[in-house]
Amino acid sequence: MKRLILAIITGMVVITLLSVGTDHIFHVTHVYPPYGVPMFDAGLLLLATAYRFIFQVLGSWLAAAIARSKASAATWTMGIIGVVMWLAGMIAMKGYGPAWYPLLGAALSIPSSLLGRQIYYARHRRQNNPLNVV
Repeated sequence: MKRLILAIITGMVVITLLSVGTDHIFHVTHVYPPYGVPMFDAGLLLLATAYRFIFQVLGSWLAAAIARSKASAATWTMGIIGVVMWLAGMIAMKGYGPAWYPLLGAALSIPSSLLGRQIYYARHRRQNNPLNVV
């Protein structure tokens, strides 16, 4: 159980740090509007969606690798937490962007987590199958 909790926390921290760090870089380099200014540019929001999706896959892969035999539980939990966080963000940030952005993030949260798990499983199978027989 400790390993599962550690896996989930680690995955979520990695996702958060990468997302916030990338956001910050885009704010200070003026790719994004200044902090506190609403962002409605669909292209920029799709950019944010793309890198968040990638970071969610990476964080879920890491959680699966840490959780090992409980990889499925870790990644499902992370996906569900992601949905809740995206929806909470939509409520908290109302008016700072279009509603479709957090709804898209919520819709992609579970698939990105499950993709991270599948990548872990595929790599794990290859490592444990020296003849590469599937």
